[in-house]
Amino acid sequence: MNMHGTRMVPEGTPSKARSGLLPLRKGTMLRITFIEKADMKTTRWSGGTTTELLILPRGADYASRDFLVRISTALVELESSDFTPLPDYERLIGSVEGVMRLTHRFPAGRAAAVIEPVSSVHRFDGGVPTHCEGKARDLNLMLRKGRTEGTLTFMDAGEYAMLPIAENEYVLTYDLASGTARLAEADEPDFLAFSAEGPTAVFTVRLKENAVNAQKEEL
Repeated sequence: MNMHGTRMVPEGTPSKARSGLLPLRKGTMLRITFIEKADMKTTRWSGGTTTELLILPRGADYASRDFLVRISTALVELESSDFTPLPDYERLIGSVEGVMRLTHRFPAGRAAAVIEPVSSVHRFDGGVPTHCEGKARDLNLMLRKGRTEGTLTFMDAGEYAMLPIAENEYVLTYDLASGTARLAEADEPDFLAFSAEGPTAVFTVRLKENAVNAQKEEL
């Protein structure tokens, strides 16, 4: 998987492949799941609410910290809040609405980041104490350190992209207006042609070999 974001679909791509989230090769074992808002789990946290779009492996529990990957959207209702410490995870965060000003507190000092809506994506260590200023609706990608890789990017309405996908890789597109999502997973290498009907967040995730082997041993 290209972990550095999406690639534009060539002009010669058939128009049929430019609508929605579709494979470019026929006959591939590709599964696409539509995730409606009613299917998403919403819970409260100290600063607002969080809605889970995807957790891997399926059946894992966020509170138990036994997950490899979690994709969620959160409503930050307080002007000032502290993030939940997640020392085993790398985090990527972007804003759907509202400017977020983060301050990371390291032993040797502090580092700041400003997250603009539907624009910048900030990657940081989930174990570092992090303070947030600003009310917002954000997007989160949590990745188990050493076992997973992932990206979060934004696409504008009318933009087309070609997304590589293979076994143990996932692509989730989240429509920012409707709050619905589509999840694609494959059993062999393929490319997905995606057309953004409106502002969209695109998450790509890859489980590393050690994570896949650990899951097999648990079965």
